[in-house]
Amino acid sequence: MRRSIVLLLFLSLSLSAVTCLAQKQEYVGQYDAYFAFAYMTTPNMNLDQRGWQGQFGYNYRRWLALGFDTSYFGGNSSVTVPQLNAATVVKLAPIFPYLPPGYTVYEPYHANTYTITGGTQFNYRGFKWVTLFVHPDIGAMHQSVQVNPVDPIQAGIAKSLLGPNMKTSEWVPFFGVGGGVDVNVSKHVGLRFHADWVRTAFFSDVLKNPQHTWRLSASPTFRFGKNVPK
Repeated sequence: MRRSIVLLLFLSLSLSAVTCLAQKQEYVGQYDAYFAFAYMTTPNMNLDQRGWQGQFGYNYRRWLALGFDTSYFGGNSSVTVPQLNAATVVKLAPIFPYLPPGYTVYEPYHANTYTITGGTQFNYRGFKWVTLFVHPDIGAMHQSVQVNPVDPIQAGIAKSLLGPNMKTSEWVPFFGVGGGVDVNVSKHVGLRFHADWVRTAFFSDVLKNPQHTWRLSASPTFRFGKNVPK
C-alpha cells in the first residue's frame, strides 16, 4: 500500500513537471545574439585551444532561424611522426639513421584558428523553459601555425618542411553538425550550451587527414525584437 502511494505521488509530480515544461513559449524574439568563452579540441592532433565564439541569429519562423557564427582559438601542441602523411615520412627518412640514440622526433608549435559559417538552424520550442536546436555546420576555417623548435635538429626538420620562417597557414572548408540547448532564464535572456563537430583537412601536404574537431561553449544569449508570430 505504501509503495502504491509513493508511486502514485511520483507519477503525479512527474506529470506536473512535464505539464510545466510543455507550456509553449509566449515570446520568441526576432533576433538573438550570443558571445561566449569557447573550447576547441582536435584529438587526433592532440591540440586543445581556447578562445571565443560569437553568433547572431534571425528567427524567420519560430522553428527556423538564419544565422552567422564566427570564433577564434589559440593553443599549443606538438606534431609527431605518426601524424605525418606517408610522403612526409619518406622525405624525412634519410635523416633518421643519423639522429642521436633515443632521440624522439617532434615539433612543438602554436596554432591560431579562426572559423566562419552561416546558415539555417532548426529550433524546437515545445517547452516553456528550454529550447532545443540543431544546425548543419558548413563553412571555412583558417589556421596559422608557428613552429617553436627547442633544439637544432627540430629547427632543421621544420625548415626543411616549412621554409626558413618555420610557419604556415591555410584556409580549408569544413562540414559537420552542431546543436545544443537554451535554458530560458527570462523573456530576453537565456543560458546557452552549444557543441559542434566538424571535419577538416588542414596541411594535407604534410599531415595525415582528416582532422575531427569538437567545439564547446556556454554563455548567456540575448533575445530582442518583435515577437515572432505563432
